[in-house]
Amino acid sequence: MAKRTIILCYNIPMTNVLEENLTDLFSLSRLSSYKYDVNDTNSIVLERYLYNIELSKSLYPLLSILEISLRNRINQAVETVIMPDWLLKEVNQQSVLLVNEHKKLIEAKQKLISKGHKNFSKDDLIAELSLGFWIHLCTKRYKTALWHKQGFFRIVFADYPNFAEFDKLSRIFPHLQLMLKIRNRVFHHEIIINHPYGVENCYNDLRKLLGYISKDSLLYLDKICDFKEIIKKQKPQ
Repeated sequence: MAKRTIILCYNIPMTNVLEENLTDLFSLSRLSSYKYDVNDTNSIVLERYLYNIELSKSLYPLLSILEISLRNRINQAVETVIMPDWLLKEVNQQSVLLVNEHKKLIEAKQKLISKGHKNFSKDDLIAELSLGFWIHLCTKRYKTALWHKQGFFRIVFADYPNFAEFDKLSRIFPHLQLMLKIRNRVFHHEIIINHPYGVENCYNDLRKLLGYISKDSLLYLDKICDFKEIIKKQKPQ
């Protein structure tokens, strides 16, 4: 898909000196992703960079609510269906997790101890574990151990529209992968405005994913999220 040129209206007086200073400050290496054509001026590149920051900021509420909700719901499902306080028990004896995820759990435990949390709680572990850890629990490797257990899927995705649908997890997993990729790009200050799927499509898919977890959360999100206003600033040339 061809990348679109973004023309913005920040009305920042962009003198040659200011352009040079900002280009030096942000680095040519970082700004190179925002130069779509050899004829693009520094002014256009810098405006794309500013727009990327603003758009990333507008996605933060959705990504934050999604990450916290997903990890808490998965933990709730494992505690309810498999084993209460499973993370604390899993630290001492591997029974639920596969090798890679168990290694991540032990690493999270060590990080907490190094931060002075010798008497850490399960909530400490939940927060310390990465989003990637929780999404890996949604892969087909965990279907038998977790997702095929009665009631497990319904706890995590309580507002999914069709529980009778076959292989629901496979339908949801692409949204989870998208969530992880967009989250990492936003949190690591990388470019998102040239996403091949389209940033607005990404937003709509992730909003749908959050609605599967909890429709009520969408009402809260819409009160604090300004993504729809920010995306309107985009003007294709």
